[in-house]
Amino acid sequence: MQTVLDIIQYIVDLGSYVFVPILMCIIGLIFGLKPSKAIKAGVTVGIGLIGVSIVSTLTADSLSPVINEMVKVLNLNLTAIDVGGSPAAAVGFGSLLGAALIIVILITNIVLVALKLTKTVNVDIYNFWYFAITAGFVQLLTGSYWLAILAGVTHAILGLKVADVMAHRTQEIIGIDAISIPHGFAAASAPLFMLLDKVYDRIPYLKHRKESEEESGEHGIGKVIGSVLGQPIYLGLIMGLLFGVVAGYDFKGIADVTMKTAAIMMLFPTMVKMIVNGLIPISNQAKKFFTTHFKDRELYIGLDSAVTIGHPVTISVGFLMIPVFMVFAAILPGNTTLPLGEVPFAAFYVCFATIVHRGNRKRTIISSLIFIPIVLWISSWAAPLFTELATNAGLSYVQAGQQATTMALGNMFIWLPTVLAQTPVIGAGILIIIDIAVLFGGKVIERYYAKEDAAFEAKYYE
Repeated sequence: MQTVLDIIQYIVDLGSYVFVPILMCIIGLIFGLKPSKAIKAGVTVGIGLIGVSIVSTLTADSLSPVINEMVKVLNLNLTAIDVGGSPAAAVGFGSLLGAALIIVILITNIVLVALKLTKTVNVDIYNFWYFAITAGFVQLLTGSYWLAILAGVTHAILGLKVADVMAHRTQEIIGIDAISIPHGFAAASAPLFMLLDKVYDRIPYLKHRKESEEESGEHGIGKVIGSVLGQPIYLGLIMGLLFGVVAGYDFKGIADVTMKTAAIMMLFPTMVKMIVNGLIPISNQAKKFFTTHFKDRELYIGLDSAVTIGHPVTISVGFLMIPVFMVFAAILPGNTTLPLGEVPFAAFYVCFATIVHRGNRKRTIISSLIFIPIVLWISSWAAPLFTELATNAGLSYVQAGQQATTMALGNMFIWLPTVLAQTPVIGAGILIIIDIAVLFGGKVIERYYAKEDAAFEAKYYE
């Protein structure tokens, strides 16, 4: 057993841009893709991931200094330091429990697919760290490994069903068939956005309109503003200029951060497109495979939310939310999180809003403004637990008197199982009930959204 865990840990440690292409290549071969095409597809995905990593590094290197200066300007004396998602992944996989959970969740996913309780095959193994963190928190609070595993599995199941329900809409918005997004953070944001979407349907100003009506309904300054915000390069220039001015940079510093922000806004979609181009042949072949061998089944490949980041609404709203994160951190009662490591990647925090709201910019902005305080509150709640978990793993991310956290922990699917599990017997029973209710009740919700999507497309796309 330990040998198996060591092998899995070794594969995970290779990094997503190594093992994901290998995994995609294997999946392509399993689905019947020719070896040359499978290798090309896997390598293309890897190149895209490297590209995203390079742009992410550029983002961190370019925006982190200006964000640090903005922190000083806003006088944010907060004790829970956002150290970023990668350190959190290291903590998640830094224990035997975290490594073992990979096997448990993979087996669970296979069983659920076989029982027709989910259509999503989650191959986003790297992001299993979210489930590992959930389990780690529960183990810390209860001392029970079995309860910890149950909590981690519950998080995974919730993500699978959200992915199932939103699969068609995801495919429509992203433009890739036979995929879904069970990502441990993105999927956790979906229930709130789904609820808000129903509220927006009752507000005339926020109702969806046909593209021609959108275009004809914009006049004067509104049309100008809309065209600017809809262009990544212009929005990047504006946001970079804003960051530099607020941080108190001189002309050279402002010009530097402005150009780099504009570059980031243009490069992110380009790199994501590389991932998409690599996934399309695998997706098409998977669809053909499922049609041939599972004539009564519709299955999806569960992917990282990174494939959604290239959407123009996600990019533009994500950058708009960077200063919003800083302002909320300064004024929000009960918040202790100092947004640093993750705030440059705010687009990842709003990506599912774009999907749920079908690319409606107004809805996405409002939902993001509602969601951000929740992220900060939950990440503040998680800080003491994460700090202890990191310490137990031999990792020290902050100075004495500070706590470590990351906004990726501002996650309702981490918070809910952890809170419930603190009453071991009752909590375990409730978690099991939630799993059963989600797996079987999710089918009803899935059918409801399938009908809703069909009606929407008939009204607005035809």
